[in-house]
Amino acid sequence: MKLLHEGKAKRVYIDDSSPDNVVIEFIDNVTAGDGAKHDVLEGKGKLACDLTAFFLKSLQKKGIETHLVKVLDDTRMRCKKVEILPVEVVCRNIAAGSFCRRYGIEKGTVLAEPLVEFFLKDDSLHDPLITSDAAVNLGLVTHSEIQFLRALTLSVNHYLSELFKQVNLVLVDFKLEFGKTTEGVILLADEISGDTIRVWDEKGESFDKDLYRDDEGDIRVAYSHLIELQQQMDIDAVPVREEVIHVIVQPKDGIKNPPGEVTRKALSRLGFTNLRDVRVGKVFEIHLSKPITSAVLDQLTLMNMKLLSNPVAEKHHVRLDL
Repeated sequence: MKLLHEGKAKRVYIDDSSPDNVVIEFIDNVTAGDGAKHDVLEGKGKLACDLTAFFLKSLQKKGIETHLVKVLDDTRMRCKKVEILPVEVVCRNIAAGSFCRRYGIEKGTVLAEPLVEFFLKDDSLHDPLITSDAAVNLGLVTHSEIQFLRALTLSVNHYLSELFKQVNLVLVDFKLEFGKTTEGVILLADEISGDTIRVWDEKGESFDKDLYRDDEGDIRVAYSHLIELQQQMDIDAVPVREEVIHVIVQPKDGIKNPPGEVTRKALSRLGFTNLRDVRVGKVFEIHLSKPITSAVLDQLTLMNMKLLSNPVAEKHHVRLDL
């Protein structure tokens, strides 16, 4: 197989059996501090592969689309070929790591709600924090894509958190990468292992790469423990996370809007005299019993064309409520 790319902990090869797939090999490298610290730990690649396969398969069972096709052996898996988006997504439930250093927050502080952050995927710049508006304005992703990434990340957070609760562990935070197929479908990609998540027990003991970062233990022991605990994890027992989508339908510019004019005049009579125009539209709140996917968004487009809006006189946009 021809090597396409070699990263810090994985190699990506052309899949000779299919042009639509690649083969990802997990290797025994472990790094920290943007590669300043580096070691080779025998067996670490297999452990990361096992963890990733389990978590991706679990998420697939709940309807989250991932790049995983098939596990080939101890360290290799066949995955759908995607172009990795240049934005990494981090979800935090508890303050730790760089978040504490950035904001002076005490490690272990429980956040009021899951916090989603975006980072520019660029090693030469040390993967800096980036706002969603900046990511869109720089052309890295579209506005709808950044909403989609956030929605999908929160779904992943729900299902992984519930899995870890089953074995008395807490999901502190994690990093995700996403990729886009040639058809434009966005999939959860890369890996989910001790290299990309923080997991603590009730005493605050780590079972992730922080052990290596802080010279506090052998990550292979921690990763092996997580694999043993997988036998007690049951994704089927995890409740479905309800997703809410709002479809906002508005009259097109230049189209008369009698309800809006009536409303404007009524507001003027009540003393609100600086109103130049009021446009009245509709909002549809749609509740889903499965994660949001590219196919779901395509279905929404059909719903709008066939029922929710009049394409001739109205425009619409989708808002993902998270």
